[in-house]
Amino acid sequence: MCALCGLLGTERDWSSSMASSLPMRQQRFLRIAQANRILGFFRLTLEDFQGVSYVLSSPTGRREIVSDFGQLWPVAETLVGRPIDPLDPALLTWLSSIPQ
Repeated sequence: MCALCGLLGTERDWSSSMASSLPMRQQRFLRIAQANRILGFFRLTLEDFQGVSYVLSSPTGRREIVSDFGQLWPVAETLVGRPIDPLDPALLTWLSSIPQ
């Protein structure tokens, strides 16, 4: 796929906000920022890949391309080597300690 397709912002999935007045591309970067708040606890980083998918990176340099947020969490668990529990008390404490 060419980079132009990603710039046009044709993405629309369950994680997209239908009520937002922000451009879809900007919404995408806000979702990435929010995911990185959680993923940072596990020392993972999510980046945009040409506006149509994402690259998830581990601190060891391992990188995986994920197509959407539904695929993100299973891949993150694979990179971390354990289940990711969104209600883990340590994760919730860590999230409350970092600025938004």
